[in-house]
Amino acid sequence: MKKNFSKNKNGFTLVEMMVSVFIFMIIMTAIVGVFARQINAQKKARIMEGDLENAQFALNYISKTLRTATIIGDDKNGNLRDYIQSGPNNENDFHLYEIEKNNGFIVYDFSQEACIRFTFRENYNGYEPSALWMESDTIVGVNEVDKCIGNSGVWQPSSPTYKVQRLTSGNVTGTFAVAPTRYMDHKDSRTTDTMGRATITMKVEPKKGADIDHVEPVYIQSSVALYDYPSDLSF
Repeated sequence: MKKNFSKNKNGFTLVEMMVSVFIFMIIMTAIVGVFARQINAQKKARIMEGDLENAQFALNYISKTLRTATIIGDDKNGNLRDYIQSGPNNENDFHLYEIEKNNGFIVYDFSQEACIRFTFRENYNGYEPSALWMESDTIVGVNEVDKCIGNSGVWQPSSPTYKVQRLTSGNVTGTFAVAPTRYMDHKDSRTTDTMGRATITMKVEPKKGADIDHVEPVYIQSSVALYDYPSDLSF
């Protein structure tokens, strides 16, 4: 009996061992894949969360600035107040002028006493993706707001009063649809029939080449009505 018992006490065969190892490898590969997808999803969420927070901050900052500012113009048409006042859409109280990509949206902020220009730009100041940039210059006084456009010495990087900073991270593109305050008869009448307003739209994506899977863009938007401080529009 002892002899027969010892003969029946066999171990695993080589084939059984190979099958077991193969099954174990399949299970571990599946587990590693699940963890990798989870880590990648968390990475995407962190990146998008940071980019969205910065974009929302920029949107809130622009909205706050416009409430104590007046719209002056853009880099293409110059003085938008004159352009819309005498343009083909003069009779339309709800006309919005869309500022083209790479054109600066220029306002004068009375609270800071500064010319401010917002621009969506690519490959600027060493930052390759598209981003929203803000430039400011305090060289212009409250009675000289029209000098924010044209060749008046504003926007000179060599000037000690000139500042530039990037407001967004990731890859952010967008548009400005604006309408300066409309005057009843002409811009010096101090009588308005429609206050200025602006709609800012941003498309937020991660940087190209980021070590994450494709992420759908997120759109955010804000509309702001201007108060055109000071109230008598004496500028």
